[in-house]
Amino acid sequence: MGSRIRMFEPEVVYNISFGTVDRQFLFSPNHREDNPLLHSSCPANAFDLANDITPVPSTINIIGSSIGRALKANPVWLHACESNSNHLHEEVSADTEHLGNIAKFEQHANSLIARGMNKILEREGHLFSSRYRMEACVSDEPAEQKLFYALTNVVKDGLVEKVSQSPFFSTFKHQAHGEILEYWYIDWEGYWEAGGDRNKQLRPKDFLKWVTVETTPLPAWMDLSENQHRTRIRKGVREIEEEQAEKRRVDKRAVIGVSALFERDPRDRPKNPRKTEGQLAAVAVRNEADPVRGVTQVRPSRRASLRRSQPLCHASTPEESLSYREKWNNFRNEFIKASLDFRNGYWKREFPLGCYRPPTIRLYSNDEL
Repeated sequence: MGSRIRMFEPEVVYNISFGTVDRQFLFSPNHREDNPLLHSSCPANAFDLANDITPVPSTINIIGSSIGRALKANPVWLHACESNSNHLHEEVSADTEHLGNIAKFEQHANSLIARGMNKILEREGHLFSSRYRMEACVSDEPAEQKLFYALTNVVKDGLVEKVSQSPFFSTFKHQAHGEILEYWYIDWEGYWEAGGDRNKQLRPKDFLKWVTVETTPLPAWMDLSENQHRTRIRKGVREIEEEQAEKRRVDKRAVIGVSALFERDPRDRPKNPRKTEGQLAAVAVRNEADPVRGVTQVRPSRRASLRRSQPLCHASTPEESLSYREKWNNFRNEFIKASLDFRNGYWKREFPLGCYRPPTIRLYSNDEL
């Protein structure tokens, strides 16, 4: 499904996710305990204009500032965004006027995130393993379900017990409590245009700018008041946290029962037990004592990864799913016809709403070069 043609529709919520290369934990927490926007190696007074220390961004700040800058340049409705150790989740939509911004927003944000993370990690090459995965939520119920899935992803992966403990980038506190999400970046383009290192009077810190990330309620929630929206977010997240807590209790009881069986007859020990008492104890200590320290010590073998299968859409009923598939098939056929006409020189060919024209390639002869 990696080469699937994108179809965008106004006011349709899209569930988007993208993972890092080779399942590496490139988004693992690296910030200061007293300031989530600064790298752990950066002094606490890096924002003080009285010194020449250039601030070093944390992973949280890199993602936040990238999302904020991309939203400012390509306005869309951002409903949620949450990072995990090796992938990101988003929910976005747009009205008819800004429908073409969804792909541009993703391209802009991902480019900034990749460049920022590569710089801070001193690495090169691709950061993301492939193009972003996108599925349409064709009705209100799956849109709401995927919203809470994104916000509670770290809880479901067993990294923390509550979303509020998450050491990753998340829009939860903004959506649930109205907290302002403000991030910084250095305008390096402006710095170099002003002379850069050749101008000894310039400091990168002088080109530090701030950007805000704002979320938008789901289309079905547009009529809710601000307090009603926050209450709904908190309630939905709390319900999932309680469900996951109950699952952990059930798993712990199951392990205790298996341990008792081992004591009676060691020959009954399974070859590949799903969990051990030591693992469960480590998870409990990590979650309760220090979520950040625990997340950075999670072993790759215990981490959940993105599923390989990708549905065409998320629907409430089979009928909705079949209807959307029929619509998408018609869209795909129309796009292919338009693309062939366009590539054959019919430059004024109309394309279906919600797609992009293919790039044109012009061949030059040696005489033209």
